[in-house]
Amino acid sequence: MKNWFWSACLAAAALFGVAPGAAAEDPPATTKPTLGTVVEINPRRIYLMDAARAGDRLVTVGERGFVLLSDDGGKTWRAVGTPVNRALTGVAFEDAKTGVAVGHGASLVRTEDGGETWTRIPMEEMEPESLLGVVSLGGGRFAAYGAFGFYFDSSDAGKTWQRRMVISEEFEAHLSQVLPAGNTLWLVGEAGTLARSEDGGQTWTAVASPYTGSFFGALVARDGSIILYGMRGNIYRSADGGTTWQPVEIATTASLNAGRVLADGRILLVGNAGLVAESRDNGQTFDVKWSPEGRGYSGVVDTAAGLVVVGEQGAGFLDPSQLVTK
Repeated sequence: MKNWFWSACLAAAALFGVAPGAAAEDPPATTKPTLGTVVEINPRRIYLMDAARAGDRLVTVGERGFVLLSDDGGKTWRAVGTPVNRALTGVAFEDAKTGVAVGHGASLVRTEDGGETWTRIPMEEMEPESLLGVVSLGGGRFAAYGAFGFYFDSSDAGKTWQRRMVISEEFEAHLSQVLPAGNTLWLVGEAGTLARSEDGGQTWTAVASPYTGSFFGALVARDGSIILYGMRGNIYRSADGGTTWQPVEIATTASLNAGRVLADGRILLVGNAGLVAESRDNGQTFDVKWSPEGRGYSGVVDTAAGLVVVGEQGAGFLDPSQLVTK
């Protein structure tokens, strides 16, 4: 079932063998800390679903409301308590202090101290469905989105939220990612969902999609091209602001769960079974390699210490020299 989930976060949950909102059968080596406490943790014994930078700090989120922090570029990690026990699927920061994390069971928590402490924000209108992602739009604005077309925005750094309609009142597709691209917001999701907003997400217009399968994510290449990726290794690229889309050939049918434009302009997409796809030409072509461990990835961040990946085996460094071809 892992290829059926239309969000990178739900795809991660599926490939981890964990039902949405459920705890893993093999729990991590340490108990989740209570709110306001900090504990050392084995970062390789926990399912993690997303990662973000908060200034120089890395913040990752995952199963049972876990939040892991690293202040040395991913070399060491510590866990902090949150007021939720459901899986956290997405995290975003506006700056080094202010951030929001979201997850299953309409979980939404915010922090004003770089992730050291978290406060839960009630989302009754969303319950009991899952939020699958969150993005910072700058100026105190955040957007949170998820199952069945639920989309919320905040203009006060996550303290209060307003629901917005996506495309139409009948729209119920799961939403995977919201991507800022200049003055435009792009939205991708289940069953080829593709939409754009020119007013900061207050209204959305459907765009003819090049693909009927599910998109799990999107990014903007250094040259301004828009890259969409998702189920069964499908990648589409637009060099004209989304007017036309071209398929990008890639030597795999494994799902692509997350992506990142690295500091040097390379594009890295990661996915199921240890898939790592790299582009050095703004997404026109991709070189496919695999982690020998074969465990799925749900996020990637580049740091001064190296590439940090999160996923089925928690958080760790990705060593390009250890990747293999098939």
